[in-house]
Amino acid sequence: MAECLVLPMMRNQTMKSWRSAEQWLLGSMVLALVAAACIWLVFGPAPTAPGDLLAIVLLVALLLVSMIMMRMVGSTRRQMEAALQGRARAEQRATEALRGSEAQWKEVFEHNPVMYFMVDATGTVLSVNSFGAAQLGYSVSELLGQSVLQVFFEEDRDLVRQSVSVCLENIGQTHSWEIRKIRKDGSALWVRENAKSVRRLDKQLIVLIACEDITERKEAENALRQSETYLAEAQRLSHTGSFGWRVVSGEIIWSEETFRIFGYDKAPSVTLDMVFQRIHPDDRARAKQTIDRASSDGKDFDHGYRLLMPDGSVKHVHATAHAATDASGGIEFVGAVTDVTARKRAEEELHEAQAGLAHVTRVTALGELAASIAHEVNQPLAAVVTNAAACLRWLDRETPNLDEARGTVRSIIKDGSRAGEVIQRVRGLVNKTAGQKAPLHLNEVVDEVITLVQHELFSHRVLLRLELAPALPLVLADRIQLQQVILNLVVNGIEAMQAVTDRPRELVIQTHQDETHQILLTVKDCGIGIAADNADRLFDAFFTTKSSGMGIGLSICRSIVDAHGGRLSASGNVGPGTTFQFTLPLHQEDNTR
Repeated sequence: MAECLVLPMMRNQTMKSWRSAEQWLLGSMVLALVAAACIWLVFGPAPTAPGDLLAIVLLVALLLVSMIMMRMVGSTRRQMEAALQGRARAEQRATEALRGSEAQWKEVFEHNPVMYFMVDATGTVLSVNSFGAAQLGYSVSELLGQSVLQVFFEEDRDLVRQSVSVCLENIGQTHSWEIRKIRKDGSALWVRENAKSVRRLDKQLIVLIACEDITERKEAENALRQSETYLAEAQRLSHTGSFGWRVVSGEIIWSEETFRIFGYDKAPSVTLDMVFQRIHPDDRARAKQTIDRASSDGKDFDHGYRLLMPDGSVKHVHATAHAATDASGGIEFVGAVTDVTARKRAEEELHEAQAGLAHVTRVTALGELAASIAHEVNQPLAAVVTNAAACLRWLDRETPNLDEARGTVRSIIKDGSRAGEVIQRVRGLVNKTAGQKAPLHLNEVVDEVITLVQHELFSHRVLLRLELAPALPLVLADRIQLQQVILNLVVNGIEAMQAVTDRPRELVIQTHQDETHQILLTVKDCGIGIAADNADRLFDAFFTTKSSGMGIGLSICRSIVDAHGGRLSASGNVGPGTTFQFTLPLHQEDNTR
């Protein structure tokens, strides 16, 4: 800036020197001519008229030439002066522009939201902008002359040295890297550094560094990375993988857990053929139907199927997906697939355990009904003996009465069949067989159970009233399991009325179709009822109000009804006693007719 002020002053002095020299030259020439004329006139010979005239003419001509030359010199001087003044004004404008530009760039350098450093080859800070120093918690003076390494973590300083060395070896080339800086308070600041080495006018090698704050981006990346890690671990623990499927392009994206579930190594692309290759042959048609329907109508889907793995093992999986529309208007699905093999095995084991426990309760119930069963068997057997004796008498007559004998034989056959039916029902309840659902009439099951408890009703002086709705639709159920449920409810009702002495002991069994088009069976007693404290625990396993009970009968009954798609419940009567009821859905064929 000092040079910019000195140059105009030097030009003004030069202009003044030119003007003084011109005036001095003009005055000197005039004075010399006058002096020469005076000397010639005083000391010279007497002039002759023609000679004097010639000398005077020459003198005047010389004077005129001098004046012309001086005028030309003056004109040239003025032109040079005008040129110098124009140049001075231009230089002044350039100086002012340079001064403004310098101030502007200094403002940009100081306040631009980017950290700038200038360091020498040894890493000493030569310059730093105010914003950068403040961002690190320092003042500019605290950083100038210090090693730039002090704003980096100890474990990162080798990387800084290597990066600066690379810049010094490749002058003029830009190099970038991401690194942490340490603030004065010890906190970390992530930056992206763009550096280039250049030579100054004094041949000194320096490195210019611009640092962009990327702390928020790094924190977001770390949070995303941590979230992905958590998600992957959660998927691994829950055996649930995620997937995406773009219908138009056929592009399928799997998570790592989905690859594990299907038994494939991680690959950049997945196809539907890979999916169907793993699906069990018996489930492929159903799975393909589900996928085709979803791709055509663009609606959510939810289905389960089996996978046949290369080693011959079978996996049970359940897939669910939500349909959405992408930016181009195409259909895409985002979903999850869960390996439910362990759950399926647990359900099967639980079912087997429940079946075994149900078998035990059936046998236990039959043991309690031994007297009633014996009575039901003894009655037809006694009738068989009586009819057989009568038949012999009709045949021993002198003239055998064959018609009467045939009648008694028919009675024997009827009573034998009756006894056989009782034994068959008992055997059905005792046998440990797998559940087999089939269409049946609920009223028939009720009649079969009543046959087994007739003597029990009689011995406890219980009046049975049947209100069975005629022509009920069929239900899809396991006959033996329904017999167990009804038998348990009836026996519980009989036992609940043992202490009743002030009113008739009446047990009512009703069947009908309710407003939801389900079959409803109700067993109502007039016993002691249910205590309010026990109502919520009535169907809990091993809870009982009987001194000799195991507390598993009602729990098993509820499990059986639930497995049939129904619901078992209990409620207190308006008067004395309790009402147990369960619902069963209609058989599908009857429901669609």
